[in-house]
Amino acid sequence: MKYIGNKTRLLDFIDESLAAEAIPIKGTFIDIFGGTGYVGRFYKEKGMKVISNDIMTYSYWAQYVLISVNSMPTFDKVAMGGGGINEVLSILNNPKLSKEGYIFENFAPGGKAGRQYFSDENAKRIDAIRDLIEQWKTDTLLSEDEYAILVYSLVDAADFVANIAGTYGAYLKIWRSMALKPIKLKVPKIFDNNTENIVYQQDANCLIKDISGDILYLDPPYNSRQYAPNFHLLETLSVWDKQPLVGKSGQREYKDKKSRYCSKKLAYNALKELVANAKATYIVLSYNDEGIISREEIYQILSTRGQVHEHIKNYRRFRTEKDHEKRHYKACNDRVLERLYIVKTV
Repeated sequence: MKYIGNKTRLLDFIDESLAAEAIPIKGTFIDIFGGTGYVGRFYKEKGMKVISNDIMTYSYWAQYVLISVNSMPTFDKVAMGGGGINEVLSILNNPKLSKEGYIFENFAPGGKAGRQYFSDENAKRIDAIRDLIEQWKTDTLLSEDEYAILVYSLVDAADFVANIAGTYGAYLKIWRSMALKPIKLKVPKIFDNNTENIVYQQDANCLIKDISGDILYLDPPYNSRQYAPNFHLLETLSVWDKQPLVGKSGQREYKDKKSRYCSKKLAYNALKELVANAKATYIVLSYNDEGIISREEIYQILSTRGQVHEHIKNYRRFRTEKDHEKRHYKACNDRVLERLYIVKTV
């Protein structure tokens, strides 16, 4: 999934930094701003019990599948031939499964809104697939694990063929080559760590009061770009409430999903409150040098819990466009410093 602040390319840096501080990779790992779930999944595969959280619904389903689910369910009420997930995805990937519905009308050029997020064919396929998944749920043909897996697979597949440059704040006026390929749902990779992992969908500053663990990993939003409007279409696919949309990009109502961490006035106090309520042996904060909260302010906050150790990584900032010759001139402005602050609490 294309995602602002995705830490996939920084997993080794995070792990090496923890090793440099001699932090034991055991017990409970908390990822309270879970996003795509990749950091939590990384430490799940290392044998830790994982508690993961995110306020956004599409993030919740991703984390549910990657972290909470330990074994692939049978799908026996839908896969009548006994073929499990492969049989179900064969049904959903059938090109004949197509209808002009909510996504087509709002996010395809052939629809009433004329927005160019998906090709007409992919939009119609998404409509039919999402409605069928919801119907299976209504008819009690899917367990919660099965429903989560199918919604996550669709969201991931839709994101892959979306006609965007990186976020859903705007669609492209010309077609990306990937956007013209037919959508195809794939089997997610399920990993069993023989532990009951827990996923929440709550405000991080509220949840922090009710959980505890060994390593608390914090990766809050760091700039003014709210996730709700930038990934509104993924949220729409995940919630599937078909609410009225507004604006050029087809925004949904998101006032209940606004983050204080995206506000210059509120971010400092939000982080201060979160850290003060944290119940973990180690607090690990990812934050880059373009963030709203300054390095000095971060030290002020974290120092109240113990001595701060800082690790730095220079890497390419978030973008989805691949490197090519025309981008070479931008190279000097294409780097960012990721700072990893580590505190052993006292």
